Amino acid sequence: MELWQQQPVCLNRLGTLLDNTRMASTGDSALLSLIGEDVDLEMQRQDAEIDRFLKPKSERLRQNILDKVQATQLQTLSVVEEKVLQKLREKEAEVESINKKNMELEERMDQLSLEARIWQHQARNNENMITALKVNLDQVIAQSRDSKEGCGDSEIDDTASCSNGRSINFNMFGKESNDVKEVMTCKACRVNEVCMLLLPCKHLCLCKDCESKLSVCPLCQSSKFIGMEVYY
Repeated sequence: MELWQQQPVCLNRLGTLLDNTRMASTGDSALLSLIGEDVDLEMQRQDAEIDRFLKPKSERLRQNILDKVQATQLQTLSVVEEKVLQKLREKEAEVESINKKNMELEERMDQLSLEARIWQHQARNNENMITALKVNLDQVIAQSRDSKEGCGDSEIDDTASCSNGRSINFNMFGKESNDVKEVMTCKACRVNEVCMLLLPCKHLCLCKDCESKLSVCPLCQSSKFIGMEVYY
C-alpha cells in the first residue's frame, strides 16, 4: 500500500519538473530569438557602415582607374599620332625629292632638245656651206679650164691676144683662189685651215687649236657657247 501511495507523489513531482523544464525551454527560445534579431540588426548596421565607408573609396578607386586608362589612351594616341606625322613628313620629303628629280630631268630633256636642234641647224648650215664652197671651187676650176682651152686653140698671130686673155683668166683664177683660201684660213692664227663652227653665231672661222683657246668669235666678237668640228 505504501508503495502505491508513494507512486502518485513521484509522478506529480515528475510532471512538475517537466512543466518547469518546458517553461525554461520556452524562455530560452524567446531569448535566443531576441538575441538573433539583435545580431541581424547589428550585422545590417555594420554592412551599412561598411558600404558607407567603401562607397567613396570605391568611387575614388574607379575614378583613378578611369583616369589612368584615359591617360594611357591619350599617351598611346599621342605616340600613334607622332608616328603618323613622322610617316607623313617622310612621304612629303620623298614626294618633294621625286618632284625635284622630275624637274631636273625635264630641264635636262629641254637642254638636250635644244642641243639637238642646234646640232641639226648646225648640220644644215655645214651642208649649205660645204655646198657653196664646192660650187665656188667648181666655178674656179671651170673658169681655169675654159681659159686653158681658149688659149690652146689660138693661132700664132693671135699670141698676144691669147696671152692677154690668159692673163685675164689667170688673174680671175688667182682672185677666186685667194678668196677661197682667205675664207678657209683660220682668222686667229692665219695659218691653219678652218674646221670649227662656232655657236651660236654660226661662224666657221677657227682651226681646232685656236678654238680651244678662244672664248669669243674673232669675226663678230660674240661669246662662244660651243665649237663644233666640221669635216669636209
